[in-house]
Amino acid sequence: MSKIIRKLQVVHRKNQKRRLRERQSHELHEANCDALCCARSGQSATVLRFAPGCREAERLREMGLREGATVQVLRDGDPLMVRVEDARFGIGRQAAMQVLCNLSNDER
Repeated sequence: MSKIIRKLQVVHRKNQKRRLRERQSHELHEANCDALCCARSGQSATVLRFAPGCREAERLREMGLREGATVQVLRDGDPLMVRVEDARFGIGRQAAMQVLCNLSNDER
């Protein structure tokens, strides 16, 4: 039993370190970020384009998140909850980092 507990503790520590690295890398780019991941709750954004090499671009377009679409952020975090037209859905932080937008300055 103790071997299983030790393995779980090792996995937990690795996951904590990975999440910390992700958070730190995000904070580095956040200063001048124009990606959807930096939008705050209540903020609106207009999708400009997807970052080169975005693997989720086609799936996001199918969900309505396409160039020129207006997106309202319902809840920031991971996942980011958004509304596009009449649809509401969540987008993971990694995918949201690939959606480049014109963020509005007003929060409703």
